[in-house]
Amino acid sequence: MQKKRKKELGLICFDLDNTLIKSNKCHLEAYQLAFKKNKIKKKITNKEILKHFGEGSRKIIQNLFPGTTAKFIDKIIYDHDLLVRKNTKKFVKVIPGAKRILKKLQQQWKLALISNCNHELIMALLEAAKIPKKWFSIIIGQDQVKHPKPAPDELLKAEHIARHKAAYFIGDSIYDIRAGKRAHVRVIAIPSGVNNIAQLKKESPYRICKKLKEISTSIQ
Repeated sequence: MQKKRKKELGLICFDLDNTLIKSNKCHLEAYQLAFKKNKIKKKITNKEILKHFGEGSRKIIQNLFPGTTAKFIDKIIYDHDLLVRKNTKKFVKVIPGAKRILKKLQQQWKLALISNCNHELIMALLEAAKIPKKWFSIIIGQDQVKHPKPAPDELLKAEHIARHKAAYFIGDSIYDIRAGKRAHVRVIAIPSGVNNIAQLKKESPYRICKKLKEISTSIQ
């Protein structure tokens, strides 16, 4: 008698920062401490840094310090990530409903976490937020692909590992939407980050949900 074949789970991808966790203060504090550690005289405000949130950390530093060297960028990123892991991750907070929706979806879907943070930093942020990493079948950071979001590389890598096309990508930024569209994945946008509903609408996502808990009604 043949064994009944186990049903193959579909794939849903999630962004991390400001989609599942509130982490602006965590990153801003770490950047400011990294600037101070490297004796940067130019005053960079938190508002200036926030304007570039959602892009990869290399792009953030390039935008803040035009014409800077790769060595300088590497040093700032290294110090930022170290400071988050050692100091500022205490400011991380889980977005209301995040754990509930993840726990529900991981019973019926294969979940991937993709982020423009480095992989080691993702693990530290999950630990700080007390979100079990085992809920995700796949976790991909920007250091594991050639190009971070808004390029589609992280999504495509998740699909390659899963051997399955992603059904949805849930994210909070215009860069998440652009990455999803370039990977031909339906993006459900949540205005829980630096981009408001009007800005998200301009990118034409598959759907916008005002709160994370509403996405279950958008997933078929």
